[in-house]
Amino acid sequence: LIHFYKRYQMMMNVIKNVRFLEMTTSKFLKPYRIAFQQGDREEKVWDAIQAHDSVSTLIFNRDRKVFICVEQFRPPVFASRQSSRFGKPVSIGDSWDTVDGNLGITLELCAGLTDKNVSLEQTACEEIFEECGYKVDPGSLEKIKSLIGSVGTSGGVQNLYYAEVEDSQKVGEGGGIANELINVKELTLPEIEAYTQQDEVNSPPGFMFAYLWFKLNKAHKFL
Repeated sequence: LIHFYKRYQMMMNVIKNVRFLEMTTSKFLKPYRIAFQQGDREEKVWDAIQAHDSVSTLIFNRDRKVFICVEQFRPPVFASRQSSRFGKPVSIGDSWDTVDGNLGITLELCAGLTDKNVSLEQTACEEIFEECGYKVDPGSLEKIKSLIGSVGTSGGVQNLYYAEVEDSQKVGEGGGIANELINVKELTLPEIEAYTQQDEVNSPPGFMFAYLWFKLNKAHKFL
């Protein structure tokens, strides 16, 4: 299993044949433009994207006092950071030959889209099993908060949960399904504290918020 995850990590940052194409249709995103008036001001327009809401879960293994997180390659993060670092804007029709795949590797909570006809809790538990290999009962989840994940583009809602697990609940390998490449990353309390104190982190705001919530509400039980 150790060799399996090492191979996963080696494959994850090997990015090649990068091309930028025009998006004409998508099963996940739908761009649109809003025209509106605000008070007595002139009409404004705002470009936005319709997207699914999501669930994310902060997982803490109380047997070994470690957080169960996921690492994965995020193409938009990669494109943005690669563009900023090398001063080359993203342009439709372009291709990039020299890239640093590590720029797109993020550290995140276990998460997924709410695109199924099941409860938020059930969706969260399915993602926990698929990505991290833990079997969790929906009734054991604790709601942290529902917040807006992207105020300027989609306005989508991110539903945050907390799950405490034990080693006995690890009944699968995790790593995602189909052609997903997801690495399960375990972090101790000191390690995640050091990570969040860095000036630059490759993690979304929900990750940071969930950890701060843990510090305020749960950390005292495990110190």
